Amino acid sequence: MLIQDLLLIATGILVGFVNTLAGGGSSILYPILIFMGMPIHTAIGTSRVGFLSQGIFSVAGFKSKGVFLFPFNLYVALAAMSGGILGAWISLQVPGKDLTKILAFIMILIAVLILIQSKLKKKHLHHRIKGKWLWLSFAVYFMIGMYGGFIQAGMGFMIILAGGLVNRFNLTEANSIKALIVLVLTAPTLYMFASKELVNWEAGIAIAIGTATGSWLTSRWSVRANEKYLRIFIATVVVLLAVKLWFYQ
Repeated sequence: MLIQDLLLIATGILVGFVNTLAGGGSSILYPILIFMGMPIHTAIGTSRVGFLSQGIFSVAGFKSKGVFLFPFNLYVALAAMSGGILGAWISLQVPGKDLTKILAFIMILIAVLILIQSKLKKKHLHHRIKGKWLWLSFAVYFMIGMYGGFIQAGMGFMIILAGGLVNRFNLTEANSIKALIVLVLTAPTLYMFASKELVNWEAGIAIAIGTATGSWLTSRWSVRANEKYLRIFIATVVVLLAVKLWFYQ
């Protein structure tokens, strides 16, 4: 089991690295867990241990830098959590074979998003977080949360897009919202999978160690990778894994 744990820690580091620099790391994590022999529901449940760890470290990091859009971030995080609980319940009702096909299809879409995603401009814009925009935000983040509870892969892209288009947040602000949503949404959905005995805790803890390490090291050392080629590489890996997953028995 030591070799497997070390592999999972290394995978977690890669996921933390990818999520910090480009996004889409969960699209690599899910198929690896499945190829290691986990049923897809267990892979989804187990991966949430890592997401929870990453959420804790990310929220703490943004708060330490003064990027904490309270109370708006809490409002939309609770809306997303409500949707996440519903989405997780739906996920648990879907047969594993069908869920695997859905995941493979979503991974292809995520690969496209990775290639076309552009960073939000960092210039200051007037935030749209009150009145009708607050109510619209509740609805939008509820739907994003429902998707996140269902399968979570690519949820970060949706949150950043919503933060820019709906609320006029810059990239840093949108990422801080994403961090809190991931944390608040993951806790109850992890419990739902755990209550069905669909979490491999040993593997989950190894992944959590890796994702926390990868996220911290990447932000700490400010890795200056060529983003264009990084996105092409990640998208290629995700597509190859998706194709293999589609035909995986």
